[in-house]
Amino acid sequence: MDESQDAVGQVAFLARSETRVRLLERLRETGPSTQRELGAHLEASRSTVTRSLSALEERGWIERSAGAYRLTAAGDVVTDEFLSLLESIRTTDELSAFLDWFPYAEFSLDVSHLRDAEMTSAGPPDPYAPARKQTELLERTDRFRGFLPSLDIEGTRVVHEQIMERALEAEIVVSGDAEATIESGEYAELFREQVSTGRLTVSVVEETLPFYLGLADDVVQIGVEDDEGFPRALLETTNESVREWAAAVYERYRDRARTKPVDEF
Repeated sequence: MDESQDAVGQVAFLARSETRVRLLERLRETGPSTQRELGAHLEASRSTVTRSLSALEERGWIERSAGAYRLTAAGDVVTDEFLSLLESIRTTDELSAFLDWFPYAEFSLDVSHLRDAEMTSAGPPDPYAPARKQTELLERTDRFRGFLPSLDIEGTRVVHEQIMERALEAEIVVSGDAEATIESGEYAELFREQVSTGRLTVSVVEETLPFYLGLADDVVQIGVEDDEGFPRALLETTNESVREWAAAVYERYRDRARTKPVDEF
């Protein structure tokens, strides 16, 4: 058996028994503990605890000294990595509505940094929940940067109100496909008024924008759409690593975009 196969077997050994995992987790949290203390914490039978401790001891992940069990150096590493794996799996399950539509292969967003993110999904009973979450961010910030794969008139009216009445300052990047939209009808009137204040900068990039991205204060929002352009999910987080990633992605698109002057609306 090669090393990778053996490692998979070790992971399977732990995954097959919640008791083994909980024993390692408990010893990591509390340090040396007796079998009686461990059994009382797990509320498991004596025979189950005994078998699990013996199996962990055989693998060199725990050791017994002066009547108490404790993690070995190897056991500490195994426990830390296995619990991290469990947390990653929980995160991907919870964020599946987002991850199913995010172009992960093209953008190296570390999923582990999204563990504390708040996700808002579209669908029954509220298909417009992600859009409302975007609006809430605009209503509570004084400065906004972001790029928009698509626009709607209601969202445009909200931005207009915030810029004209609350002096919101904003920079947005839109796709070339959206340019014709913002040059026509009510969109053009609203954008012309906003850009005229000097508090809104609109840039156009000649490519499809892969998702919605919004940065305001210490908050980052990332929104994804399905193949028909309908919003599917929105993540909101204050994680600093995600913010650094988002700022770099935004600047990359902005730097290759052209600024749209007011007389083009």
